[in-house]
This record gives sequence, structure tokens and C-alpha cells, in this order.
Amino acid sequence: MPGMVLFGRRWAIASDDLVFPGFFELVVRVLWWIGILTLYLMHRGKLDCAGGALLSSYLIVLMILLAVVICTVSAIMCVSMRVGSSSLPRWFPLSLSLTLWEGKWLHIPLPAPATWIVMIQASYLMASRRQLQACGKPESSSCAVALGKTTILGLLFRDTDLVPSDIAAGLALLHQQQDNIRNNQEPAQVVSHAPGSSQEADLDAELENCHHYMQFAAAAYGWPLYIYRNPLTGLCRIGGDCCRSRTTDYDLVGGDQLNCHFGSILHTTGLQYRDFIHVSFHDKVYELPFIVALDHRKESVVVAVRGTMSLQDVLTDLSAESEVLDVDCEVQDRLAHKGISQAARYVYRRLINDGILSQAFSIAPEYRLVIVGHSLGGGAAALLATMLRAAYPQVRCYAFSPPRGLWSKALHEYSQSFIVSLVLGKDVIPRLSVTNLEDLKRRILRVVAHCNKPKYKILLHGLWYELFGGNPNFPTELDGGDQEVLTQPLLGEQSLLTRWSPAYSFSSDSPLDSSPKYPPLYPPGRIIHLQEEGASGRFGCCSAAQYSAKWSHEAEFSKILIGPKMLTDHMPDILMRALDSLVSDRAACVSCPAQGVSGVDVA
Repeated sequence: MPGMVLFGRRWAIASDDLVFPGFFELVVRVLWWIGILTLYLMHRGKLDCAGGALLSSYLIVLMILLAVVICTVSAIMCVSMRVGSSSLPRWFPLSLSLTLWEGKWLHIPLPAPATWIVMIQASYLMASRRQLQACGKPESSSCAVALGKTTILGLLFRDTDLVPSDIAAGLALLHQQQDNIRNNQEPAQVVSHAPGSSQEADLDAELENCHHYMQFAAAAYGWPLYIYRNPLTGLCRIGGDCCRSRTTDYDLVGGDQLNCHFGSILHTTGLQYRDFIHVSFHDKVYELPFIVALDHRKESVVVAVRGTMSLQDVLTDLSAESEVLDVDCEVQDRLAHKGISQAARYVYRRLINDGILSQAFSIAPEYRLVIVGHSLGGGAAALLATMLRAAYPQVRCYAFSPPRGLWSKALHEYSQSFIVSLVLGKDVIPRLSVTNLEDLKRRILRVVAHCNKPKYKILLHGLWYELFGGNPNFPTELDGGDQEVLTQPLLGEQSLLTRWSPAYSFSSDSPLDSSPKYPPLYPPGRIIHLQEEGASGRFGCCSAAQYSAKWSHEAEFSKILIGPKMLTDHMPDILMRALDSLVSDRAACVSCPAQGVSGVDVA
């Protein structure tokens, strides 16, 4: 339902958003009316004293006023429950008048409308000022522009006439439609190999490497992630390192005055102080924190780049334009995500110009270079490995949950030999790109436009389905023979867009059928996909879940999947638990050759 037009402006709510607030108000007012009626009937015989007539009249008028308000709220609810109704605004002047009369009768002082407007504008200006101050001093003007774009859904649906509840309803419908399609599909053919096959051996080796290097990617987040992963014991473990003065043998850049970040890094990686070459907590837009350490177990120099953890990192993520990657390789098409490319270039300059890598390899010249990172750090690690490959041909990169919209198809194919990406379940970030967001918008607009169910029913059913599962056969897109059932859709396709988006061509008959004009970008390297086996509950404990692993093609991540775990699957602690479970299960199955290696599908 498009935004409601009231008092000469369009609001970010729709007429059918008033079902739940109306129901709550109706319950409160009915209980209030019953209470006053009970009070009046119990004491009606005692109102013959002086002033009793006045009190009786007051209660009677109040009950009548409340009854009229209850009828008005009921009417608003009934109109809101209709699909596609636009007659609701005519009820608001009556509702507002009754509320004012009710306040006057109860002697409740109500601010003038002008006072409310001034308060709302002042709150907005104060919030905007705080956001600008959080951005930093010199870039306040650029931050003001960027802050207006920090909400991805707001940016995505800027050219539509949908309110937030419409988007929520569309996501609920898409999830059920997606599960319905999956349940009706034929079981995928599993390509199995003998336990000793080279592909399985390669997968085993890379999973073990991912399990090992994920510790470094997690360590780059510092103490907040460590405390989050160990809520009961984490503070005590790193407490001995906090506030302790210590002579360091490594370079320290940025702010770790209390030494808590480094204490968590030591506990996460299991390394010693002498194993670290450089630790940077410097954090700005396009400039990410990173650590450089000597990993004696794998005989490697590890560079771990931190993922998104601050407002500056969010602005780096949102700088999603494409730019040509300045790298020495034979690839012609070198388009890459601008923000991540700039962040990788910053780390590259620090590693090379400041002599950090030279120092590391002067200590351990026989070691190889390994670059790791999670999320934004995973994308930056992939670009950094590509930049360093000319100088370090044996470089390896492990990108955990990297963004899909990273670089061109040619760079994706070029990176197959030295980059491995790891993705868990329905994680949204490895499926996130400008083209995939535009595709998600099309699917939401289409499924909302072709649904003939009231929004409150969609949201209630969607909430129940997310929490408890059930039958996904809830009406979504109605095409073919089902079109005759579509008597009153939630929206019409022609009313979906308030203006033409650059993503649609003017020659298309329908804006929903046109192809996007953004250049498609792809994830880095070969992709290992971890998937949960069986059903451990829609919000089940990850430690009790079992996982399978397989090599996957990038095309399997060409659409954003909707599900209750699409965000939690991206969390580094969840990914670490899944890796712990998978690696331990696979190690246990090595002694069972008759059963083969459980949970492995090689595509």
C-alpha cells in the first residue's frame, strides 16, 4: 500500500498499517469503558448527594464519548483491513476531533499542533547534528550526504511508493515462495566421489586451512568480538592484559591504550607477543585496521584485515561504485568495488611503503604470505592478495563471508588459483551486490503487487512461519489460471514506482521486466559453501547443528535468499562454531572408511 496522504503530505505509513495499533487502542478503550460503566452502576444509588448529579452527568458523557471513539477506532480498523483501500484518511479528522474533545473533557492539557511540529523538527535537527558529529570534523559535508544513504533499504526503494511494512510483507511472502519452490523441486543430483579422490582431499585441506585462519580473521575484530563470544569468562581472561604497561616488540598504530585489543588477539590466535610484526587499530573511511603476524604452525606470514565494525566501515561498504583496479596482471576487465578497493590500497601502501612485509620476511624468509579477512575484511583481503601477487607469487587468500559485488567476472576467474572464499548457509553478504539488490526489489514489488491478501494477515502469517515454520503455500504471485482469483491486489504494478529508476530502460513495456544497467560484480576465488543439515530449529543453537561442505559455483549466490538466518549466518562467531563442528565431525569420520566422508558433496 503506498504511503498515506494526510494534511497535504505523504507519510511513511499506509492505511493498512493501522490494524495492529487500532486493535491495541480498541482493547484499552473497551476495558476503560467497561471499568467506567462498572464504577457508575456500582455507585449509581449513592449519587443523590450534593454534586452527585454533576458527577453522574460527567461519567455518562464520558461513556458516550468513549463509545463514539470505540466505534470510530473500529471503523478505522475495518477499513484498514481491506486490501487496497484508500478511503481511510476521511476518518482522521473525526478521530482527531474526538481525541481533542476527550482530552478537554478529562481536563488533560494538550499541546497546540504548532508545538508538536516544532518538537518534531527540533528532534530531527538534533539527531542529524549528532550523526554529523559522529562522522568527524573535516568531512562533515560529505558525511551529511553519506548519512542520508546509510539505510540500504531506503536507498534501494527510493524510487518506489512503498512504506516499510510493505517491504516487510514482501520479504515474508518471498521467503514462503522461495521455500515453496524448493519443496516442489526434484532432489538435486549428488555427485559423489571415492573418499580418496583429489577433489575431496583438496576440500579437506582447504577446510582445515579455513578453520585455522578464521582465528586470525576473528582476532582482527579485537576485544568486542572476544567478549561477545565469551560473555562469562572473556573479561576475566583479557583483564590481566588491560591497563598493564608492557614493552612491545611490534609496531602499534591507532588506539589500544588499555591493551585490551591486543590481549583478545593473543587469546584468539594462541600466539605470543614476539610473533606479531604490526598491529593497527587505525580506522577511517577507506582505511581499515589490520594485523601482521608470524604463524609458525603453518609457516606463514599472516595479514588479517578487520571487517565492518564502525560507521566509517559502513561508509566504505556503501561506496559501491565501480572503479578500475590498479593491479599488475594480464586481466583486461579489472572493475572492482570502489570502497573496498580503496581500503585494500591503503593496507597495500602500509605493507609495502612502511616495510612491514619486508620486516616479516627478513625474520622468516622461508614462510609464505597468507591474507585473511571476514566480511568487508574478506573483500579487502582478496583485492590485497591480487595487488601483492606480482611481488609474492605464492600468496594465498582466505576470504570469509566476502561481499558478492567485489569485482568483474575476469578477476573472479583469475583469482581461482589463489583465493578461497567460505560462505555459511543463507548469509546475505556473499549474495549482496547492486544488481542482486535491484533483483530483490523487483521480486518484492512483483510479489506485493500480485497478492490479494490484507497486509496484516501477511505479516501475522509471516511471523508465525518465521518462528514455527508450517505450510509455505501462502498465496504470493498469482499468474496463469490463478489470475481470476486476483480480484483486489495489494498494489497495481503501474503504481509501484514514483519515478523511473536508472536501473530500468525506457523501452521496456513494464518497469519490472527491464534489465539492470549496473555492471555485474562477482565474489572472489573458489567458494566453499557450508550448509546446515536437517532441521535444528528455525532459530536453533548452532553448536547442536551439523553441517556439510561442498565446492559451489558463483551462480548459486546470484540471488538474495530470504530466511531467519540470513543475517546470523554472517556473524563471525556463528561461522567459527560451524567450522569447529564440521572439522571435528570430518576428523571423526576419517576412521570410518566404510561410511565415506559424511556431508561432502563435490559439485
